[in-house]
Amino acid sequence: MKHLSKLMTVVLIITCLAFGTSLQAQTAETPELLSLADADTGLNPEMTRAARIYTNLMWATYCKRKPHKSKIAYDALIAELEAPATVEDEILSPQATSFIYAERATLRFSKLQDVTGAEKDAEKAIEFNPESVHATWILAKIITNRFISHVDQSGGNNKRAEDLKERMFSTLKRVIELNPDHDQAHFYLANMGRDFGQPELAIDAFKALTRIIPYDPRHHTELAKLYERQNRLNEALQSYERVVTILPQQLNTRNHLGQLYLQTGDYPAATKTFLAVLAATEGSQNGIPNEIEAHYGISHAYQAQNNFEKAEYHVMRAIALLEARALSMRGGTRSSRSRRVERIALAERLRDARYTLAQIYLRFSSPQKAVQAFAKILATDANDVQALTGIGMAYQMIDDVTQAETYLRKAIDLSANDELPDAYNALGYLYAEQGIKLDEAAALVRRALKSVPTSGAYLDSLGLIYLKQGKLDEAIETLEQAIEYLPDTSEILSHLADAYLEKGLKDKALKTLEDAARLEPDNDELRQKLDTLKSGR
Repeated sequence: MKHLSKLMTVVLIITCLAFGTSLQAQTAETPELLSLADADTGLNPEMTRAARIYTNLMWATYCKRKPHKSKIAYDALIAELEAPATVEDEILSPQATSFIYAERATLRFSKLQDVTGAEKDAEKAIEFNPESVHATWILAKIITNRFISHVDQSGGNNKRAEDLKERMFSTLKRVIELNPDHDQAHFYLANMGRDFGQPELAIDAFKALTRIIPYDPRHHTELAKLYERQNRLNEALQSYERVVTILPQQLNTRNHLGQLYLQTGDYPAATKTFLAVLAATEGSQNGIPNEIEAHYGISHAYQAQNNFEKAEYHVMRAIALLEARALSMRGGTRSSRSRRVERIALAERLRDARYTLAQIYLRFSSPQKAVQAFAKILATDANDVQALTGIGMAYQMIDDVTQAETYLRKAIDLSANDELPDAYNALGYLYAEQGIKLDEAAALVRRALKSVPTSGAYLDSLGLIYLKQGKLDEAIETLEQAIEYLPDTSEILSHLADAYLEKGLKDKALKTLEDAARLEPDNDELRQKLDTLKSGR
């Protein structure tokens, strides 16, 4: 602007005089100070006004460490700006005026806690320069602060809160529209979106942060959590993988990554991830919690891959570590409340690990070991209905009908009004195998099916009961339905073949038995039934 160049000339002359700098010609012939006879060093009114404005601006900036003095200087400066001009053009551009209002807004908001005044200044700054990132960002912070305060005070379930929330989001979006790389605005938007019902907005904002600051693991972690909440597990996996790439020593995240691999069915990746945790924790006392989680997780991965020995080893290792921790917490002086809470959590964790081991034994047909594992749980809590059900099923596998019935009955009695489908089905199947109490058996299995109507195992039990009752049409219909849910189960196919044979459908029985024998070629019982049927044709 035309006054600015004049003003800078004056400032330069004054500065030189103040520091004793002489203005000399740069030739040997005229080393003395030249007189500028025609120079007019006086300031006209417009330049005087400009000097006051810039002086107040410098003083306001200089006094920032003393907010009240700085505020007085800004007040004087803005009063000067709001005074009527004596010339056609303004001293400052709209952008410069916007900056001054924005600076006073910042001072009022961050230092003086004058939120109302700060908001008015920010709005004024935007009025002068709608493209100002600085002013829009200050306004966004102010509105966010007001929204959070209102929610804290009122709970946020009212129109005022909704209006503030909408205005907050729109202002934060405007900052990002003006500056797509404004990391603080993205951070605000991400956190507010996450906490106040805008997950997609939060995801976009955290994704932007991972682009702007790619090596900050916090943003990748938050993004992963949001994906996980929305069950977008593959995207969550990618984000967690990025976290462990940035911070390989973050073992709890590695364990969580392994659990996600288990959920998605990528068992080799889960195994590899848990093994990496175990390698990192080897010989480290501080890493025991993560080591326990890794052993526990990898046991599930090996179960899914039908590796009985490794599944057993790793869950037993987790149990041993948990038992050692429980032993170390016994005795000593009276424990604090947090210590008691830790003991309770540890006991629950130990119970879960033992239950997992017992289930491994059931699955891989080691019922005697399953009985021992369930018995350890029941030694701590004799009324644990899951353990009672499990031990009853284990006794059923070893043909100890009395013990099986005793434990399953107790589990059902203790469950009261709670549904316990596994116990109902196990006891019903037990009676069906023995050919006793078939009406009660049918009622028990139907109750189990109420909870899980698509269970192929429960339908198989009911089909077997119908077969034992001589209800062949119901048996065939139920067993055919069971095989739809569990198509590769030789036991159901064997029951269905028996039903076909009883109905006189020998061809169907033969084909069904052949399918069962293909699934279990080493099953002598199936092979004998098939040979008998073929020889009788």
